[in-house]
Amino acid sequence: MSLAIIETNEVHLIGRLAESPVHKIMPSGDAAVEFRIVVRRPPPVIRRQKADSLQCISYRAAAIKSAVGWLPGDVLELHGTLHHRFWRGESGTRSAYEVDARTVRRVSREPAAKPGRRTVKAGVA
Repeated sequence: MSLAIIETNEVHLIGRLAESPVHKIMPSGDAAVEFRIVVRRPPPVIRRQKADSLQCISYRAAAIKSAVGWLPGDVLELHGTLHHRFWRGESGTRSAYEVDARTVRRVSREPAAKPGRRTVKAGVA
């Protein structure tokens, strides 16, 4: 079997937008949008953690443009790749995993809160 088939970095996620997306201009001059989604885990067998909060970024013009209309709680579907970034911080070398989203689409809108009802933030029960 070819290594090209074995070594694949493909991510498909559907989750709720945790907070408003942040539009950025990178040091290279490229535009990007950063956002975080919360994805539920399958029912736990041993672990107690019920969801993962995943940092995402997209450099694609379509995602940057559509992110203007995203609201926390919206359900997003994305396809992309997983990257492990490294940088130097004040306390030494730091690292983080991040999803580089090639395509992002809003699947559903967070319903507007009704008067007198408490809303639940994404990932918080």
